[in-house]
Amino acid sequence: MINREVGLNELYERVRDKRTTIGVTSFKRTPTNPITESDMPCIFMLEGIDNIINPSKRNATGYPARRLLEVIFELVTDEKTDIKTMYLEMRKALFTDITSGQFNPRIADNVFMGENRTEGPLGYGLPDILSMRLILDLVYTDDSL
Repeated sequence: MINREVGLNELYERVRDKRTTIGVTSFKRTPTNPITESDMPCIFMLEGIDNIINPSKRNATGYPARRLLEVIFELVTDEKTDIKTMYLEMRKALFTDITSGQFNPRIADNVFMGENRTEGPLGYGLPDILSMRLILDLVYTDDSL
């Protein structure tokens, strides 16, 4: 699970580093408290489903195992803000390596990322609220039981 946390921390740092360029007021990794209107626009980083995609065939326990974790970046803003422009900036920040400034799917040793899908824009049934989600696949090797 060390590689999982290394990958998550790198993705967190990429967005945190560019949050003013993206145009968000706050960026929170869950678990978190509910937001208020003064926190918007904001981004939530959520950890989704974590599946074993390739267990070890050399070990009865199945480890080390290759895993795929869905990492969700949810952009929440009011209806007046251009959410698609902010979304593109968030996406650009996530896909750009901090040190090289280039796209690099390799985040660390045995940790890779890729885009899974986009959801939205959508509302929550609340007036004047919009949200878009970028779901990334974080593929990593889990050496521990």
